[in-house]
Amino acid sequence: MDRYVVFACISFIAFALIPAAAAQPSGAVTGRVTNGETGRPLPSVNVIVESTGDGAQPRGTSTGPQGRFAVDGLAPGRYVMRARFVGFASRSREVEVSAAESVGVRFALAPRTVGLDAVEVTAAPTVSETAEQLRKADIQEANPRDGGELLRTMSGVSAVRRGPVGLDPVVRGLRSGQVGVYVDGMRTFPAGPARMDSPLSHTGPSTMQSIEVAKGPYALTWGGGQLSAIRVETNDLFNVARGERLNGQLQTGYDSNFGSYDVTGTVSGRSDAFAYRVDGAYRTGNDYETGDGTSVPADFLNRELRAKVGYKLGDNQRLTAGGGYQRQDDVDYPGRLLNAQFFKTGRARLGYEYASGTGLVRSVEAKAYGYQTLHTMNNEGKVTYASENFPGPPLRVAVNADITTLGGRVVTQLAPSQDLRLKVGADGYRAHRDAERPFQVVKNGDPTTPGFYESKQIWPGVVTADAGVFAQATRLLGPVEATGTVRADMVWAGADEEQVTDVYLDIAKPGNGALDADALDRREFNVSGALMLTAPLSEAWTLSAGGGTAVRSASALERYADRFPSNKAQTSAEFIGNPRLDPERSWQADLELEARYDRVSFAVGGFARRISNYITLQDAPDVEPMLPLPIFAEGPFRYANGTATFYGGEMSASVAVLRSLTASVSGSYLWGKNLETDQPALGVAPLSGDIGVRYEPPQGRFYIEGTLGGVTEQDRVASILGETPTEGYVTLDLRGGLAVGRGISVEGGVTNLTDADYVNHLNAKNPYSGTPIPETGRIFFAGVNYAF
Repeated sequence: MDRYVVFACISFIAFALIPAAAAQPSGAVTGRVTNGETGRPLPSVNVIVESTGDGAQPRGTSTGPQGRFAVDGLAPGRYVMRARFVGFASRSREVEVSAAESVGVRFALAPRTVGLDAVEVTAAPTVSETAEQLRKADIQEANPRDGGELLRTMSGVSAVRRGPVGLDPVVRGLRSGQVGVYVDGMRTFPAGPARMDSPLSHTGPSTMQSIEVAKGPYALTWGGGQLSAIRVETNDLFNVARGERLNGQLQTGYDSNFGSYDVTGTVSGRSDAFAYRVDGAYRTGNDYETGDGTSVPADFLNRELRAKVGYKLGDNQRLTAGGGYQRQDDVDYPGRLLNAQFFKTGRARLGYEYASGTGLVRSVEAKAYGYQTLHTMNNEGKVTYASENFPGPPLRVAVNADITTLGGRVVTQLAPSQDLRLKVGADGYRAHRDAERPFQVVKNGDPTTPGFYESKQIWPGVVTADAGVFAQATRLLGPVEATGTVRADMVWAGADEEQVTDVYLDIAKPGNGALDADALDRREFNVSGALMLTAPLSEAWTLSAGGGTAVRSASALERYADRFPSNKAQTSAEFIGNPRLDPERSWQADLELEARYDRVSFAVGGFARRISNYITLQDAPDVEPMLPLPIFAEGPFRYANGTATFYGGEMSASVAVLRSLTASVSGSYLWGKNLETDQPALGVAPLSGDIGVRYEPPQGRFYIEGTLGGVTEQDRVASILGETPTEGYVTLDLRGGLAVGRGISVEGGVTNLTDADYVNHLNAKNPYSGTPIPETGRIFFAGVNYAF
């Protein structure tokens, strides 16, 4: 499919949805929606206006960041106003609208227990604005096996597939360590050097309450050392009405093709001061078939248990504690040299929250956390394990890795004046990593015969730490809202010099050739900043402009890995770390235009980014390979600094064609170049777009939705890093759901209805065949949910 045809179609549909200028309103309703318990404003609440007389179609809007809303162009008459927000009891008010007058209405919504909690998925250039929202039910509809698959539903955001689960996030061409991931405020890192367990892989979709994606240097208050960031919050403790001692839900589902099924459940309750929540999940899967019938290894077994407790010290204060355990076993990774034998992770956190809503100090939040992840991989099931399909002697290869992370955060929000809000705080973490790779050459095809054996460190006791302080100010400058953020970080990195190999030490030497005792240690002081301006052009149109710079220190893999496969290349080879890498610095500018009418919304945005000291790869012909395998036709390589540039953007539009029928369209484009290699940057996603139609009656008893997705071919590839072109494709997904009653609902559908055979361009390659990992063929899925 020609990329320009797809782009032209998307643009035509988007602009066809933009309405002409509305007529002069004859009446209006304005108001505000707040949390009935705390008095805080509630953003993104659906406000519906229904006529009680002439039978006109209902009109609707949603509240802004301060909980305010406005509906114009109402004919004189009597109306019913309804405010609906998942997790809160709906409220209705009857109002009388007169010509040329504005009626004020206020809603205070009370939290209540619902079968499906609120879930927000936000994809925006700033963290203060929401461009896309999904309910918890929408996560069920997406039918994801992990959070990485959920990210693929967002424009400008995708993920790398190396196996059935553990998809690694990619945001506007930023990947791996460039994207910081936070789960309940915890900076999350993988244990595996090859990121088989991506930072999102240890948090199941069933436990997610919200996901936010900052597409650039606008998440400086979340943490440091990142050029983009993803923040996940798990199910809220206090999203339960007082006195509900026991409630919850149980869900089970099945996917054909994958042959996978899952069982998830939650139990929660709340008294006047005490609240608890327990979430559990069990998921399993098998090999899947592509559109042309090829079988792809995709076994996995996943078990997860999380618990939270909270105690309200008063109206404005509460203490919380939480913990969780997850184990994954026998996970196939066709995009890696090894399969995962198991992942085991345990997490714990403590928190304190104060929120007054009035006065100078509006809120204070403090938390401390710790987690450990253990990870074991081996080559059982790979061609290197036996000699039939491998040109060399059989091997027994494994990787044993672990990470232990401790961290904390404190932040306070201040309101010095009516038009000024301040946020100041500090955060930090310390991560200790260790990984070794034992391997054995099997003699005469007999594993019991002693052969060559060696065990070498991949990560020799690596420690990385970051301590940062930040300040953010938001102020109204007339009609313009300005938000500025500044952050400073101290970074430490080091490794156990006694465990590294002589080959590694050779490239760690300074220019004079003599080994410095501190050659493996690194100290950095980094400063980042960002500014965002938002201005209303009219009642419907808003313009936002922003820019900033963020700094990312080299990861443990880039600094200290000893001849281990890289996340920055598609070629099968060994890569050696460079402890003297300079930190990457990103400079980015964003521009976004948004329109919101009663039945139509439209948004288009673009960005430009330049990364200095961009961490890339270069040949290292003087480095001795650790595993001289026949498949390592190239390399070894080492990490080096360079420069890269990116630009692109996204657009989206939706229109309420009828009261129950909504149509939507979205698209994204990305261009990137690695100036060091004079080739396209690795992993630049091709032009893509989606067109969707959803039918859902106002009462919400059932829905039917169809999505047509199109992706163009990608021939702008980093061939020097083993990346190859991919063809374009079109997919069609259908899904639906029905609320049966008595707390029971059912959902089902089919993804890739036409059984298209296709490859997501970002997917890893099979290191033995050299072909990218294909996506699944047609999948039928069904699920049942029971809420009590």
